[in-house]
Amino acid sequence: MERFSKSLMAGVFIAGAAVGAAAALLYAPKSGAQTRKDLRKFSKRTVDKIDDLQNDVRGQITDWVEDVSGVIEDGKSRLKKMIQTA
Repeated sequence: MERFSKSLMAGVFIAGAAVGAAAALLYAPKSGAQTRKDLRKFSKRTVDKIDDLQNDVRGQITDWVEDVSGVIEDGKSRLKKMIQTA
């Protein structure tokens, strides 16, 4: 069985993507201006969703760090009390 190199496979992939993109443009049901407008709307909605997700993740991580920090501080104070009483 013949093995294909990575560069050959990448070239085939890129060529296939170019052919697919050309076919999509030729058979597009909308005009170029409408398609660009739709793409702008889609990209704006996607960016907004990603921003919301980033803020949610940041908030969850901040809460988690605060919780873990509290547990660590509590453990440190308990350990100090144990050492002092020993």
